[in-house]
Amino acid sequence: MVNRSLIIANQHYDDPAYPELPGAARDAAELQAVLADPDIAGFEVQVLRDGTAAQCRKAIETFFRGATGDDLLLLHISCHGQKDLHNRLYLVGTDTEKAYVASTGIDSTFISDQIEGSRSNKTVLMLDCCYSGAFSRGLRTRSAAESVDVREPFSGRGRVVITASTALQFSHESEAMSRAAAEPSVFTSAVVLGLRSGAADLDGDGWISIDDLYGYVHETVRRRAPNQTPTRSVASVQGALYLARNVAARPQHVPGDIREALRSKLPWQRIGALHELENLLGSWRPEVRDAARADLTALVSDPDPAVAKLAKQLWFSRGLGELPVEDERNLSRQPSVDRLRTRHAVGIDFGTTNSAIAVFVDDDVRVVLSAIGDRTMPSVAAVTENGNWIVGEEARRRATINPANTFSRVKLALGTEKRFRAFGRTYTPVGVAATILAELRSAAERFLGSTVRDVVITIPAHFDLIQREATVEAAALAGLNVMRLLNEPTAAALAYGANTETDQTLMVFDLGGGTLDVSVLEIGEGVVEVRASGGDNRLGGVDWDDRLVDHAVARFRGQHGIDLSTDQTAMARLREAAERAKIELSSRMSTEIVLPTICVGPDGPLDMELHITRAEFEELTRDLIDRCRTLIQRAVTDAYLTTAQLQQIALVGGATRMPAIVGLVEEITGRPPRREVIPDGVVLGATIQAGILRGHFKDTLLLDVSAATLGVADVNGRIVPIIERNTTAPTKRSMNFTTVVDDQRHIQVQLFEGESRLASRNRKVGVLELGGLTPQPRGAADIEVTVEMDVNRLVHMKVTDLESARTVHTSITLQSARAHEAARVNPAHAIVERPTDESESS
Repeated sequence: MVNRSLIIANQHYDDPAYPELPGAARDAAELQAVLADPDIAGFEVQVLRDGTAAQCRKAIETFFRGATGDDLLLLHISCHGQKDLHNRLYLVGTDTEKAYVASTGIDSTFISDQIEGSRSNKTVLMLDCCYSGAFSRGLRTRSAAESVDVREPFSGRGRVVITASTALQFSHESEAMSRAAAEPSVFTSAVVLGLRSGAADLDGDGWISIDDLYGYVHETVRRRAPNQTPTRSVASVQGALYLARNVAARPQHVPGDIREALRSKLPWQRIGALHELENLLGSWRPEVRDAARADLTALVSDPDPAVAKLAKQLWFSRGLGELPVEDERNLSRQPSVDRLRTRHAVGIDFGTTNSAIAVFVDDDVRVVLSAIGDRTMPSVAAVTENGNWIVGEEARRRATINPANTFSRVKLALGTEKRFRAFGRTYTPVGVAATILAELRSAAERFLGSTVRDVVITIPAHFDLIQREATVEAAALAGLNVMRLLNEPTAAALAYGANTETDQTLMVFDLGGGTLDVSVLEIGEGVVEVRASGGDNRLGGVDWDDRLVDHAVARFRGQHGIDLSTDQTAMARLREAAERAKIELSSRMSTEIVLPTICVGPDGPLDMELHITRAEFEELTRDLIDRCRTLIQRAVTDAYLTTAQLQQIALVGGATRMPAIVGLVEEITGRPPRREVIPDGVVLGATIQAGILRGHFKDTLLLDVSAATLGVADVNGRIVPIIERNTTAPTKRSMNFTTVVDDQRHIQVQLFEGESRLASRNRKVGVLELGGLTPQPRGAADIEVTVEMDVNRLVHMKVTDLESARTVHTSITLQSARAHEAARVNPAHAIVERPTDESESS
């Protein structure tokens, strides 16, 4: 048996589109030294630096072809990564051409095939490249069923793949966005540090398993670069696969920090040591178990009753027999592990009608109850005359008494110019939304007994850039830091598929209070991939309410000649009654709206009594159902599927309880929908995603998509798409443009969001101006426009004059988008597309 390693590190590239990666060469040299050290890993190490694509392929093929069944193989690759429009990952050799990556790059499936064909029973692949998360897509469809048991020694055939990024992110930079200059990778440096120091030995047994190393690297990288969290895929591995020894381990296999904890005068530190002993008692090595048992014996006789009680509970739960006789113990040899501290994983479903917040505690997601004990809180805020805020159920009740000073449907107003006014003061939608989010935050802090800051917030999949920025701004005003904006149907799919063991194609139909999202996703083996997403930001349960309100107003006008729509108090009562009637019609064939003294007529008070059947209600809302039908069909088409290929349909959102919605979905798809994730699915999924970012879920990969097309307007007022709708995010794409008149010294690049090919029908979100161009004939200048979308689907744009290398860039914010929306265009500064191949790189 031989431990063999191949390290491929490409620092320099012939194509100027790929910048130099100095970190690749430096990290490879350090990794080679650590792996070759006989006191650590003792690998036979081969290094290929600055290899062409052909050289890399040959080295990889030779490496795996020469392996025997007992060899432990480790392949580590540090280089640029590039994915094509189908999200297939290509590794970049020194001679790879960006425009022809499929023929000049190294296809990731080639590497997977070499691993599959190797005789080695133990293979580890580490990918430190941009878009490394895309490798799992090809691997997932080509691998056997996964099986992992890290409690027993490794046996059988298996392979482990660790990539630098959970999503399609940029691994070689410390910044979230790829504009930062390349520097040594945090991923490879974490691998080196964990092996060299022994800190990766998380279970304290003196050996570093692949599970230990991944846990250490995952936490280390996530702390330094939160948007770059490594992922692991394990196939057909039974048991623990050991890579190296812990050079810092003492002969008794007990790290020193537990010894310090057990000597501490603070009981809570001794309790912390007790939790670590529980891990060591599960080691497969008898010497480690014996040491942990001796240490537990000391805690059983601890002078603090709480510590002793917990120690005794652990003793009996592990079946260790009778308690030992109390006596003096030597506390100088207490084991421990360097515990990875995690902050709370918190998710928020900020809804049009109701909102919810959940936290990850005790290995489960817990929905935090509101102040009155409900699992959701009305998304309603009211302001008093002295400027104090009332939020939630109490504010909703006040809406019927004082509607002018009560604000609802705030979510739909985000990113608009709408203003709320009360008592002579003006409030923005962002400010009101912040008040609602702050109340949710307070509920979570009461539940946890600690401060909450970092959250994942769900939003409709079709929220545009401005609405997304407004959501982030509202959260910041509420004292929250948004780790991730998560599309609502994607969150529901995470909740639905968190424990799914089989591959499934799932459609999520999410009809909430004010928005509709329809997404088609693939779920399997820890991967949730969005295939297509569609929806309508102006279609939700409130539209069904409004149809009942309009119907009641029309009937009342016909009966009494009075228009209730001019009476705010009457309309507030009627809207509340209409919502109740809609809910009742989901379980009954008819209902009544009865409102005593709805208004005062010429002859005195008038009552409203309206009888309505389910059939009448469905006839009133038939056009809304037709809009839902169109969006379902569009999402399935965008996913390049047929309805027959949908294996599951999940309904999310309170409005999907309407029988007409259930019937529509069943009619189109041919199968009954599932309702398991109603009503908590979205907030559960948000918290699961927060748990992924916090390290509670290490083997879950989320691949989401852009909701709308981003493109640049040309001289003819037409859109040149750069990032198409349903492109996997994060992503970065570039296109080349040129001037339209002779001696043009100035260009103006306008970025639009929307699906129309006419710029005037889309929303302008950004403008960049670049002057000082060299005078030359029209069409001679070479201007590169790069649009980059991050994991939250927030956008950055860069314009570069390739001749002079002069660059201007901007990030799309709420304020800048509003300013650019009204920006005037100078026709003499227009641009026109220069034909070029579409591709992506880092």
